Amino acid sequence: MKCRVIQKNVHVSARKANLICNLIRNKSITQALVLLDNVEKKTASIIKKLLNSAIANATNNHQMRGEALYVYFITANQGTTIKRSLPRAKGSANMIRKRHSHLEIILSDDIKQKQKDLVESQYKVKKTKPKQIDKNIKTNIKENKLNETKKPEVVKLQTTPTKEGK
Repeated sequence: MKCRVIQKNVHVSARKANLICNLIRNKSITQALVLLDNVEKKTASIIKKLLNSAIANATNNHQMRGEALYVYFITANQGTTIKRSLPRAKGSANMIRKRHSHLEIILSDDIKQKQKDLVESQYKVKKTKPKQIDKNIKTNIKENKLNETKKPEVVKLQTTPTKEGK
């Protein structure tokens, strides 16, 4: 089972937040909390609060086992950008971009959840468009057989005599 938590409009750029997200992806909850305690970044404390909220939701609302939880999916997507200007010399101005991000965490208590999701997605693709898949496979097989049966042609190069001695 999966539990999903989203926090929107966090005043951190998505690029900086994804650095922290990469640290705790596919880790158990205890490992993730220890890592977030020891990282000295602004984003680490924000993600830690969100992770604690996700743990509480998973155990209380979804009746998931707390000791078996791990970070199934985590990402920081780009949010709104507030644009401000900074006065510069000779009446010009520079643009200041104050970036925000949307954080998303999905927790799971089943270790084989990713394999199950992969199998389900493959089944959905085969179930919805079997004719297209079969046609593609048949054409690829025909092309491979044609390529295997063709023998490479031997090309003879004609050489012209050159004048040597001058």
